[in-house]
Amino acid sequence: MEFNVLIGGEGGQGAFSVELELTETLTKINYHFFATKHYMSRIRGGHNFHMVRIADHPVHALNGGKWDMIAALDDETEALHKPDLREGGSFLSRAMTKEIGEESQKLFGDIRSANTVLVGCVLAVIGVTPERMAEAAEPGKAEYLKKGYAFAVRWNIAGAFPVSAAAGCPVKFDGNRALAFGALLGGCRFMAGYPMTPATSILHYFAEAAQDLPVHFEQAEDEIAAINMALGASYAGVRSMAATSGGGFALMQEGVSLAGMTETPIVVAVAQRPGPATGLPTRTEQGDLKFILHAGHGEFPRVLFAPGSIVETIELARKAFDLADRYQIPVFLLTDQYFADSVQVVEEEKIPLDLITREYPVFDATYKRYRLTEDGISPLTFPGLSDALVKLDSDEHDEEGKITEDPDLRKRMMDKRLRKFDLLKKEAVPPTFYGAMESAAVVLCWGSNRLIVKEAAERLNADGLSVCALHFGQVYPLTPAMIAPYRLEEKKRICVENNATGQFAGLLKRELGIVVDHNVLKYDGDCFTVEELYRRLKGLLT
Repeated sequence: MEFNVLIGGEGGQGAFSVELELTETLTKINYHFFATKHYMSRIRGGHNFHMVRIADHPVHALNGGKWDMIAALDDETEALHKPDLREGGSFLSRAMTKEIGEESQKLFGDIRSANTVLVGCVLAVIGVTPERMAEAAEPGKAEYLKKGYAFAVRWNIAGAFPVSAAAGCPVKFDGNRALAFGALLGGCRFMAGYPMTPATSILHYFAEAAQDLPVHFEQAEDEIAAINMALGASYAGVRSMAATSGGGFALMQEGVSLAGMTETPIVVAVAQRPGPATGLPTRTEQGDLKFILHAGHGEFPRVLFAPGSIVETIELARKAFDLADRYQIPVFLLTDQYFADSVQVVEEEKIPLDLITREYPVFDATYKRYRLTEDGISPLTFPGLSDALVKLDSDEHDEEGKITEDPDLRKRMMDKRLRKFDLLKKEAVPPTFYGAMESAAVVLCWGSNRLIVKEAAERLNADGLSVCALHFGQVYPLTPAMIAPYRLEEKKRICVENNATGQFAGLLKRELGIVVDHNVLKYDGDCFTVEELYRRLKGLLT
């Protein structure tokens, strides 16, 4: 059983507040849900809408199809979305939500109470009792929720779509909060950034964490300063990261190359959005894979992660700091607006909580920061810990860190850095497989499409079609061992991506010789829904 509701209105009317309070309350009363949003690049006006899927089983994507309930805070929501209401669905017209606002203002003396009253109305539709609402209410808001229940009774929609609360010990995350939480578990102690949608909330979470944890957050004057601050903190001995989106990452290129030459550990989170240029700044896309893969001038090793679930995001963000530190490289965490802003619950016992700490080795005065080694990893220490003199320079350098233009030494230093690839390939995170190994077709995906693809594949199998799915949380480097167990050459191969050119399909061909039979692409700024992807895949499989 599930219930799908859309709340729409102009920017500034409070639709986001309704989503926030609704999901907070659903978490407290143990409901499974998934919520995401479609918002315009403006503070007031325009048309924004928030979509929430509530179920008696785990859900981690939008279902698609018709809505069970629509709440219109403005006339545009009514005009645009009412045709998508299912037969027998509950529709709160602009006149009805205006009535909620007027009565709430009169009764409680605060127009903002209307948002909480609307939450109570939605909860009443799925069968939540006034008593249960009161138990979960924020201080002083129980009466607001009860008033919402009264509206639902008045309009004869209370209990219209009953859904059971079946989550055990749910914890609410959005993608950016999961990334920030994983970074903290990875030992991150310094974070710098400049606000840029959809990465901005990562900065917010670090600013909050800095109030109680030994973490420093710095809002820089621009992205160039942000990455250089993070590099400076890393050089001083603190695990560090920067967070941005495409245009901001463009400004970080010289800093990325500086990390490559100085072998300074750093993690960079890049929340993708549609480009080029400003593009669609508040929409979603997976269009920056090639950009990040080739970011910076010159050649140096790197790792790219693109997690697709909350738990995977926590795990890979944590791992990113460990790899950056051990191999003295930049590691990139790729997400996108859809996953960054989507809210869902996970079971508490599934969340990894182990904290990774670093060692601080001590060396004597014979220390050579860039000592030539067989595995390519030079000894790393930090200024002030011992008699070791820690030198670095953006120019090519000798083992001590002094500038050199010697051609032979240049080649040996370059080879040393690139030898890290051999070790990184051995540590590659394997893809996640769903379905039966003997399936006739495989759907390949990366990043935020993971759980959309999983549910669509499950529906296809329920229809009698033979299909499995393979999700890549690590997109570079790719190794033959990562795909060896799945016999992809024996299956029809379909690659699902949110970009126009099939960037990951091209990378699979370049790195592994895997040629896909079909690309399923979407690049209009919206995410796939399960229903949409199911239909597109079914058309290719029948």
